[in-house]
This record gives sequence, structure tokens and C-alpha cells, in this order.
Amino acid sequence: MSGYANAPSSGARFYAVRLKPGQDVVKELRAFVNANNLKAVSIVSVVGSLNTALLRYANTGVWAEVSGHFEIVSLVGTIDEKGEHLHISLSDRTGKTIGAHFGEGSAVYTTAEITLAEFTDLSFRRELCPQSGWEELIVEPRLSI
Repeated sequence: MSGYANAPSSGARFYAVRLKPGQDVVKELRAFVNANNLKAVSIVSVVGSLNTALLRYANTGVWAEVSGHFEIVSLVGTIDEKGEHLHISLSDRTGKTIGAHFGEGSAVYTTAEITLAEFTDLSFRRELCPQSGWEELIVEPRLSI
């Protein structure tokens, strides 16, 4: 990992949120981030279940909806004021696990217990990367006002 000697560090503030049946995880995360004026958020952990999820599998531009009863094995990502980059792993009742990008359009089945960390000294934003072709994370020191 050369070239990262000067990567900015930060303190963090933690939040815990519980989502209820039927709520859309991505919509609720966006609403929480905006309501609390958070600038640089990382998902610490998520425990819960979904009955609907919108997924984009690796190296595709196509979103697919899956329905059923799924345990959230993992949900990770970064969130800023204007967007997010989220990956989810879900398992079905047989233990079969799928993973993909996670988008708006999910529905909590029983619960989603979410812990978030806000990096208090950083701001996140996204910028089109000519190498990847996607909007990628830019990490900057937060300016004091």
C-alpha cells in the first residue's frame, strides 16, 4: 500500500439504529445521514433480515430484485451526503449465500440492527474515476468553520 503514508486519520462518533419490518435499508440510511448532517460514514455492523433486496452483481450495470427470507450476513460500505457505496451478503434458509452491490428497494423482514461510525475529522465525496468508470470515494480532511 505505497503512497498512503499521509492518509488522513480521524476520531469517530458512533450511532446505533434499529429498522423495523418493511423499512427500506438504503432509504433509511440516507435519511439518517442527512437528518444528522453526517459527512463521512462507515457501516460498522448490521444484524437482521430482509424479504426483498435490490442487488447489482459484479461487473454488471443491471440491478436485480431478489425476494424471499434472507439473513443479512454482512452489510458494509461508506456513505456521504450525496451517495453511498454498499455491498451486502445474504443467506437463504439453506445457507446459500449471495453477495453484490446493495441498492434502494429493500424491505426489512424482522429487524435490521445497524451500527454506524461517523469520521468526525473527514468528509467523503465521490468523483468519476477514469480508471474504473465509476464514481469512487474521495476522502478529505473536514474543514473547520
